[in-house]
Order: sequence, then C-alpha cells, then structure tokens
Amino acid sequence: MKKLSKRELIESFRKIKKETVLWLVILYEGLLLVPALVKGVKGSGNSASYFGYHYLEFFLILALGTILFYFVTLYILEGNQKIVLYSSILLTWGVFMELLLLFPGDDDLNSGFIMRNIILLLASYVSAVLAGILFIKIRRFRQDSFSFLLACLSVLLYILLILFGVGPGGQANPEARTNLPFPAVGSIPVTEILKVFFLMVLVCLLCKQARSKEEKRKRLMLSAVYTGINIIGMLAINEMGSLLIVLLVYIAFIVIYMQEIKYSIAVIAAGVMIVLFGVMAGEMMTDSINQKISEKELISCFYNREVPSASGYHGGSGTIEDFRPYLVEYFNGKSKGKDRKVTERELKKIVGNAQKNALSEAEEQAVAALFSDKSEIGYNDMKTAVEDRKNQSMLIAMSYLLSDQDDKEDFLGTYYFTKIYNYYVNYGDANFLEKFYIPKYGKVKTRFYCWTHPEWDNGDSGYQNYRARAGVRDGGLFGKDSAEVSTVPNADSDMIFVAMSEMFGNICPVLLLLLFFMLFWEGKKIVLSTRHEYNSGMAFGISFMIWIQAVFMTASNYGLFPIFGMPIPFISNGGASKCVTMAMIGIMVVMSAVEMEEEAVEDERTKNRMVILFRYYISQPLRHLCGCIWAFICQAVREQKKVIKAKIRKKLKEKKDGNAHRRKR
Repeated sequence: MKKLSKRELIESFRKIKKETVLWLVILYEGLLLVPALVKGVKGSGNSASYFGYHYLEFFLILALGTILFYFVTLYILEGNQKIVLYSSILLTWGVFMELLLLFPGDDDLNSGFIMRNIILLLASYVSAVLAGILFIKIRRFRQDSFSFLLACLSVLLYILLILFGVGPGGQANPEARTNLPFPAVGSIPVTEILKVFFLMVLVCLLCKQARSKEEKRKRLMLSAVYTGINIIGMLAINEMGSLLIVLLVYIAFIVIYMQEIKYSIAVIAAGVMIVLFGVMAGEMMTDSINQKISEKELISCFYNREVPSASGYHGGSGTIEDFRPYLVEYFNGKSKGKDRKVTERELKKIVGNAQKNALSEAEEQAVAALFSDKSEIGYNDMKTAVEDRKNQSMLIAMSYLLSDQDDKEDFLGTYYFTKIYNYYVNYGDANFLEKFYIPKYGKVKTRFYCWTHPEWDNGDSGYQNYRARAGVRDGGLFGKDSAEVSTVPNADSDMIFVAMSEMFGNICPVLLLLLFFMLFWEGKKIVLSTRHEYNSGMAFGISFMIWIQAVFMTASNYGLFPIFGMPIPFISNGGASKCVTMAMIGIMVVMSAVEMEEEAVEDERTKNRMVILFRYYISQPLRHLCGCIWAFICQAVREQKKVIKAKIRKKLKEKKDGNAHRRKR
C-alpha cells in the first residue's frame, strides 16, 4: 500500500486520463444507454417515466465508482486492476438487467424504487471498501480463535433461519428459509453470508504453513465436521443450491491444499457414498409411505388445495386436473396387460370404503353410468371415465385404482407426487426423519426429473424449464427484440441469463461467462504468486466460488443442469447478494496489492501443490489415456497385419494350387 502526497495524488489523476482500457469500459457502460432508450417510456402525460433517464442516473454512479475503484487499486494499493474492470462490467450488466426487468409503474416510482436501488448500488461499493480495509487492518482473521468464532456464528445463523427464516424476497415459505426478516430492508439473504463464513473457516483450517502430518489430519477432521454442520444446516433450511456450492468448494480445497492424493480420494468417495445413501434412504421412506397411506388420505390429498408445497415441486399446484393425465397414462398402460374386473355392486362398495361414508345419489348415478350395458368393467373403462373430465368419474376411478394395494404402490411408485408426501408429512402419521427428509428429497428428485422431462409438470418447474429452453432458442445469436421484456419465470434472478439471451442474444451470456472465467484466472495468478497459504486460500476460494456458481447457474439456464435457485454473482437481482460479492472482490484486490509488493516466488509448498494437482489430476490421466489409445492403435495395427498376412497367404496358396492344377492338365 502506497501513501501519496498531494502532488503525487494530482499527478496520478492526470495519469488516469491515459488509461485507455478504463475509458473503454466506461464507454461500454454508457453504450447500454442505447437499449435503455429503446425500452422507451412507461406511462403517459405528466406521469410518464423515462427508463433511459433513470438508467443514466445509475450509469453516472457506476462510472464514478469504476473510476475511483480503479484509481485506488492502481495508484494507492498498486493491485490488480483487471479484477476491478471485470467486476465493473459484470455489475453494470446486473444493474441494467435489474432495471430492465423490474422497471416499475409510476406508483412504485413514487414509493422510492429508484432511490432504493441507488442506495443498494452505493452500498455494494461501500462493502468492497470496508471489506478491503478490514482485511488489511484485522489480522485476527487468520487466527484459529477467530475461525472458531465464525463457526459458532454460522451455527447460530442456521438456528435463527430454522426458527424465524422466510423465503426469498421476505415471503413466508415453510419449505425455503433462506432469509432473515429485517425491519429496514425487508429481509437479508443469510445464505450468501454463510457461504463466506464457510470459506473463511475452511481457509483457516486447511491453509496453514509448516504443518505436521498429525496436525494436517486433525485439521482435515475439523474441516469435515464443519462441512457436515453446513450440510445439515443447508438441508434444514432447504437450500440445495448453496449446499452444492459448499461441497464443491470443500472438495476443491482438499484436492489442492492437502497435498496428498489419498485425502482427495477419501473425500470424493465419502461424498459419493453420502449421495447414494441419501437416494436409498429417500426411496425407502417414499416406499414406506406408499404402503402406509390409505385410500381416503390419498383422495383427500388429491382434492385438497391447501396442502403446502414449495415452488419447483412436481404436482405442486394441487388441482385435480393436475393428476388427470397421469391417471389416463397409467390406465392406458394397465389395459394392455391383465385386467382387474369389478361389478357395479363391488365398485359402489369400493368407492364407499375409500370415502369412509355412504355414496351420494350423484355418485351412485355416476357409478351406474359407467356400466350401462356391461356387467363388469376394468382398466380401459376407467381410462374412458377419467377422459370424460367429470369430477365424479375421477373420484370413482381413483377409488378403483387405490383400493388394490399392488396398483396403489405401482401408481405412486411410477409418478412422484410431492403433494402426497407433503400431505402425509403435515397431516399423516409421519415420524421426525420423514418430516425432515422427505421434502428435501422430493425437491431434488423432481428437479432432476423435470430437467430431463420439462413437459412433465407444465404448471411448475417443468414450465420454467420449458420456457427457459424456448427463450434460449428464440433469442438466437443476437436476440429478437431488446424492447420486449422476457416472460420467463424468475427472469430477474434464477433465469436472468435466459432473459438476457431472449433480448440480446446467446452471445451475451457467453461473453459474461468468459468474464467470470477471466476473473477466476486473475484469482489463480494471486494463488501462484503469494508466499502466504492464507492469502492463497482466500484468493482461490473467492474466485472459485464466484466462478463455479456462475457456471452452474448458466448451465441450469441453458438446460444443461437442473434448476437450483441461486443468484448469479453480480447479475441477479438482490442488493445483499451484490454487496457480499463486491466485498469478496474488495478482499481479492487487497490481496493482489499486498502480494504484488513482494517478488513473486514459487516456494516448495507452491511447487508441491501445483505438482500434485497436475501430476494426479492432469498429467497422469492424460498419460494413461494416451497409453490406452496407443495400445489400442498398436493392437489394431497388429490385427490388421495378421489379416493382411492371412489374405496374402490365401492368395499365394490359391495361386500355387492353380499352377499345380494347370500342370496336371
């Protein structure tokens, strides 16, 4: 860090005029004013609100913030200015898309929408400055006692989220407790803060110099325990996306910083075993519920619209129409095999037993109408009844299907209806493990299924997948029309890259993802140049966490991965998320400055770390792959030689036999 005199400060401001790259970035931020003007005017007459004018206000703040951030980084800290430029472009796109997608009506403007967002933008810059100053001044961040304090604070935050947590945006949601209510700002997304705490504790535990083998094993066990606490906490608040990021960050740290391949293999194997155990436990619990739940409970569940269900759950919308296609499909499949015939008297008894009361006059008439001139009916007749789209026929068909234990278990095992398991968890005789685990397992299972079959749940997460793929397809390379706001669900948060593709073309998210990678690359430079394990771990953790979160959310936007609700750093709507991300960028800038004052070295620890990384995870697999390919080629050549030799011998023999035959003649 460099202290500048008044004269040097003035001279530095003069030099900044010659920073061409900086002014190109400022120009790029200003060019976004063009699509802002294309968005046009909202309202009419005296109440007209000009979107371009309001973006100009934000552009002035972004330009000033970029210049000051760049100046401090280059001339005072003497740090890596590329980090500032990359993060400024990403933040600009985040602000622009937030305004474009959420530009309010006139009443909302009067309520302070623009001012509130300006304050949040300023707060993101302030958080970067404060985080950088604290990282320089407070050395206790690197001490084990401070990491223990952060671990205890993490546990406290998880408890508060379980007891008082609300959903994203401050909405009450029993299945997703990611935010804590706060009077001044509505709610705070605590999961973003928990990920930063996890990273800081992990760095304190695993990135220590001069470690003995015994201390290394001890710290590995402590890190595993702390990671397990975070996994349980994330499961308790139903935050699967953050849980995935936590696991990936932990595995990456073990691979790079523990410097022994056996630890990496052990952690990855343990992760695979945990996933397999989780799937087996979920299947066993759902099979148990399928056996225990009665016909009356199932029918009540299908007809009850008040069963709680989080967004993204299969069959979550709850009307009886949601289940009609599945009944038709199931009956259609059963009608091709052995039939299960019933008489009119038997069917009336089945319907009465399913409802636990006598049939009404309308229900008796509906049963009689199914038979007409038939004495018995079966699966195919029930399919026809369901297709008639009458609620009485649906009730009869469901009673018929669910009265047989084998058919009931087969039907529930074929289609995973979250509403059934939520009903059982909330109103049935579920134990503690089922109440805790079934909603989480159901969320993950249905997200993966709707990812591969987006048409399966058109009213919920399947519709989101379908609209996302349609938006990406319609956007083409350069977009269809920036004046049209995307209608994809959650366009300002989870699906913001889809909205961007739809309006500005698929090239835009690809270029932004490239910027995320370049930001990660600058973090890698800090890792390789630092003398201190702590700084190395923080730089790697911050850059990797931002990069991997952007990669997974981009993949989910483009249909390459299931949808897990996480904000894309810098881009997605959310002031707290932007503040946390900018705070991490401030720490990265400070670390680049501190290390750039020293000569870049590659000591024995750095060499070992990189040698292990490349030897076991790059060079050895490549060498093995090349060896297999070479062996395959050699084997193919040998086989081909044998074939050619056999053909030559055969031709020579035929020629010899022909000559002998001619001599005999």
